[in-house]
Amino acid sequence: MSAAPEHGRMAWLDALRAVAVLLVVYAHLTRYVFTDVRAVTGEWLHAGPAGVMLFFLVSGYIIPASLERHGDVRRFWTGRARRLLPLYLAVVVVLLPVAWPADPLRTLTGHATMLPFLLDVPLITPVLWTLSYEMAFYLLVSGLFTVGLRRVEAAVAVLLAGLAVATAPLTSSLVPLPVAVLVLTAGFAAVYLRRIRLGGIVLGLLAVALLLLNQDPAHAWDGLLIVAVMFTGTTLYRAERGQIRWRQAGLTAAVVAAALLWNWLAELRALDGFTPGYIARSMITLLVVAGTFAVAFRWRHRRVPAWLARTGVLSYSIYLVHYAAIQLLQPWLTADLPDVVVAAGYVAMVLGVSALTYRWIELPAQRRAAPAPAVR
Repeated sequence: MSAAPEHGRMAWLDALRAVAVLLVVYAHLTRYVFTDVRAVTGEWLHAGPAGVMLFFLVSGYIIPASLERHGDVRRFWTGRARRLLPLYLAVVVVLLPVAWPADPLRTLTGHATMLPFLLDVPLITPVLWTLSYEMAFYLLVSGLFTVGLRRVEAAVAVLLAGLAVATAPLTSSLVPLPVAVLVLTAGFAAVYLRRIRLGGIVLGLLAVALLLLNQDPAHAWDGLLIVAVMFTGTTLYRAERGQIRWRQAGLTAAVVAAALLWNWLAELRALDGFTPGYIARSMITLLVVAGTFAVAFRWRHRRVPAWLARTGVLSYSIYLVHYAAIQLLQPWLTADLPDVVVAAGYVAMVLGVSALTYRWIELPAQRRAAPAPAVR
C-alpha cells in the first residue's frame, strides 16, 4: 500500500488508493456510527474486502515494475524497508501498551518479520493482516526476479487461482515462527552478502510455504487468491506496457476473478450462508473492485482531482492510523453524541494525524532512499 507521486501520469493509481482506503475506513467506522446506513449498504457491498482488493491490485501493478526499475534486489528491499517500516513500527510501538500481548516476545518477533498474520501471531492492530500478504508477494516477486523469471506473472496468477480452488480451505500454522524467522534471516543475509540468487530462492520458497501451510483461518479460502490478485495487477501492467498481449491479461483477470468468486461462494456454503443476498453481495463486491480499477485505468491520462490524489498519497498513513484511532478512541466513538459529530471529529483527526505521520515519518525515510533509475 505504498504511495506514488501526487501528480503526473501515475496519479490515477493514487486515486485508486484513495477510493480503497475510503472504503476501508467506511467499513470500520460504520461499526460505531451510521450503523443504519451500514445495514443497508452491507446488504449489497462488502466495503472492507472491496477496498483491500483494490489495494492489492494497485500493489501488483506497481511493485514488480519498481523492482525492475531498481534493477537490484538489495536496493528494492532497502527501498521497501524505508517506505513501510518506519510508520509500521511507530504504530506498533504506540499501540503496544493498549493491546499488550500475552507473549510479548513472540508478538514483537512476529511483527518484526512483517508476516505476523501468516505466522499465527496475534496482531497489535487488525489492519496489519494485509501487510503480511504484501510481504509474501514481495518475497515471491524477489524470488522470481533473481532466477530470471520476470514476465511469468500471468502464469503464476492462473496457477495460484487453480491451487486456491483445488486446496481450499488451507491449513494453518504448520511452519513455526522460529523456523520462519531463521529462514527469512538467512534469505536476507544471502541477498545482502551478494549471494542474491540463493537468497531470492530462499525468500521465494518461504513465501510459498507460508501461503500454502500457514494461512490464517480467516483467509483459508482466499489467501492464495489475494496473491493471485496482485499478480493480476502485474499482468495488467505488462499489457499496458506492451510486454504481453491484452488478450492474455484479460484471460488472466477473468480466471482469477472466477476463482475468487468460486471460493467466496464455497466459503458461504461452508458457513451456511449460501443465500441469494450473500451471493449477490459477493458478485457485486467483485464487480465494484474490477469496475473501479477499469474506470480508473480507462481515464488514467485525465487529470485527477487534487483532493483525491492527495488522499491517495496519504493512504498508507490513513490505513494504519485510522484503526489505531478506533482502538485508542473507542469510548468516544460509542459516546452518546450525534453520529455526524462523532464521524466528523474522527475523520478530521485521522486526516490531520495522517498528514503529520506522512510529513514527519514517511517522507524523511523515503528521501533517504537511493533514487531508482528513471522509467523509460
